[in-house]
Amino acid sequence: MADEKKDFATMGTETFKIDGQSKDRVVLNIQEEKSTVVLDKSGLNEKKSSGNFFVDWYNKINNYFLAHSGVKVKEKATFLHLLSVMINSGIPMVMSLKSLVAQMDKSPRLQMIVKDLAEKIEAGDSLSSSMLQYGEIFTDAEIGMVESGEASGQLARVLENLAQDAEKAYSIKSKVKSAMIYPVVIFVLLILVVTGLMIFVIPKLTELFASAKGDLPLVTKIVVGLSNFMINNGIFILIGVAGIFVFFSVFKKTDTGKYALDKFKLSVPVFGNLFKEAYLARFARSLSNLLDSNISIVKTLEITANSMGNEVYRKRLMLAVEDIKQGIPLAENLTDSDLFPPMLVNMIDVGEKTAQLGEITAKVAIFYEDEVDTAVAGISKIIEPIILIVIGLTVGTVVAAVMLPIMKLSSLSSSL
Repeated sequence: MADEKKDFATMGTETFKIDGQSKDRVVLNIQEEKSTVVLDKSGLNEKKSSGNFFVDWYNKINNYFLAHSGVKVKEKATFLHLLSVMINSGIPMVMSLKSLVAQMDKSPRLQMIVKDLAEKIEAGDSLSSSMLQYGEIFTDAEIGMVESGEASGQLARVLENLAQDAEKAYSIKSKVKSAMIYPVVIFVLLILVVTGLMIFVIPKLTELFASAKGDLPLVTKIVVGLSNFMINNGIFILIGVAGIFVFFSVFKKTDTGKYALDKFKLSVPVFGNLFKEAYLARFARSLSNLLDSNISIVKTLEITANSMGNEVYRKRLMLAVEDIKQGIPLAENLTDSDLFPPMLVNMIDVGEKTAQLGEITAKVAIFYEDEVDTAVAGISKIIEPIILIVIGLTVGTVVAAVMLPIMKLSSLSSSL
């Protein structure tokens, strides 16, 4: 009879003695009917060689792309929250991470990372130094706060703050996207429909228009001319559109391109103010969390600048870092910048003078997060009538271009 030793709550290690040798395996789900999954070093389900060359190569390619995939912000927030709860409950770090491997089964990439973090910490590394290996997943701000939490013995609280921050950042990003996606989809569909009319419908009616006596209406001439241009130069139009797409894809990766496009985003009518409020909410939230973790103001601003996601704000904050090193207060530094509203600068000034900058910027973050909610609701109400007007004018123009000559022909035929 097998000698069995169990040590788990939601997961753990089972040790079985088979033929005098101990076998350990990670158990993910313990139910009445036990189901076990053995994990390999990458944190993925272990797949032995199938003997089929194509299947084995498919698995290798699949694992490669999986290892280079991203992690959703919501999944990362869940991981940080659960880790905080387990550490706060007194569970050792390695055991907590190994337990979370099982619960990350819906995110194989994150499951792989968590297992690797557990192995690195078990080998003697700290959590923050282990997270440095995954800079594409964990931001500088997150790693800096974890490092501060480890030094101050407040890691559980720091992780919970990070989880809440990630959830709020995800919420703001989702709201901004939702405000933009509706008009973008509508305008793209409108362009496709009008292009289809120009290429497939208008040419069929050209012969009918040609039989009409007298000059065609101006709007019809414009629509027919545009249709002929699109048909005769279709290949050049496609090449031009593809060229513009490639140009912007390359341009936005350059320093000049990033700065120019980010500056343009801030000046876009209607949406520019929404972007600015989202960046200010991120700035205030990051500043509050990092200062609350006892990180110096210089390091805090450096981390915040690199995590803003906007080159205009990043460069302005990096200039502020240099001035703060010279002894100039942050509020005084930001006074002459139109990127930071007077209200925000005044609140920072009060925070610096009362030594409560972290607490005050937390309240400022809440204010701007609420402003984003209000702006999204306002944009939704404004954008709908604008879209209806654009659609009405576009469709009305095409219909008028088609119907006016037909009505003229009908009047001529009835007079005969």
